[in-house]
Amino acid sequence: MSYKDLLIHLDDSDICEARVDAAITLAKREGARVTGVALALESTISTYIGIDIPSSLTQVQQKIVREAADSAVVKFTIAAEKAGVEFETRIIACSATKAPARMAFFARHADLIVMGQPNPDVKGKAFQEALLDAVISQSGRPIYVMPYIGSYKAKPRKAVIAWDGSKKAVRAVNDSIPLLQARDEVIVLVVNPKKRSDEYGGQQGENLVNHLERHGISATVAVRENPDLSVDTIIQNFISDSGADLLVMGAFGHSKLREKAFGGVTDSILHEMIVPVLMSE
Repeated sequence: MSYKDLLIHLDDSDICEARVDAAITLAKREGARVTGVALALESTISTYIGIDIPSSLTQVQQKIVREAADSAVVKFTIAAEKAGVEFETRIIACSATKAPARMAFFARHADLIVMGQPNPDVKGKAFQEALLDAVISQSGRPIYVMPYIGSYKAKPRKAVIAWDGSKKAVRAVNDSIPLLQARDEVIVLVVNPKKRSDEYGGQQGENLVNHLERHGISATVAVRENPDLSVDTIIQNFISDSGADLLVMGAFGHSKLREKAFGGVTDSILHEMIVPVLMSE
């Protein structure tokens, strides 16, 4: 199993360079094609405020967003050509309201989607969250999310799987196998496990370890029990203490962005992530 078709969201954010580097490095290792997709958002402000905006102002805005998209594509193209990987580029011109669905559509045609964590300190945070939410919940593909702080160019070392035996966790593990095969160490983290050994055929997580061995992945089980701490806090603490550079987990929440982005553990991990996260729903 390997990734043969990657897609990366390109923008003019500072972290995009690290995102491009991660996607191209993975594409080179897997012998994959990588497609860079940038958005050129069309103005719809007049629709909301009920007045006509002079066409000259609209044209200026469109010129700015198009130049930003073109710039992101050029930077990606230079990096891909330098690395010698197969690549394509695409610029999607649409309104901000339609962009999440359009991105999710294109994401359905790739093995893995590389996106960035929304930065809470910049303008457009709500749009970035809507974009990420749509791709996670509507694409049916695994999403590799890069933190907006930090650079991850070091050789892959250690991955943590947040394991609860759920269908979504199973999906995430299966989708992450090429990434796990590149790690020196894989840890199956079980938080506050259920005490039903007959149901799990032994310690919870052991069957997953046996399954991963069939893919050439050597893994161990780690159990953390603390009913006084939230699950996301336990996961984050374990990642920090173990020195892991990847978290694999199922994504929970179905487009609950308008209530509270993603919800529960998924929401907390995505807003406070300290390492890249691969999520599948």
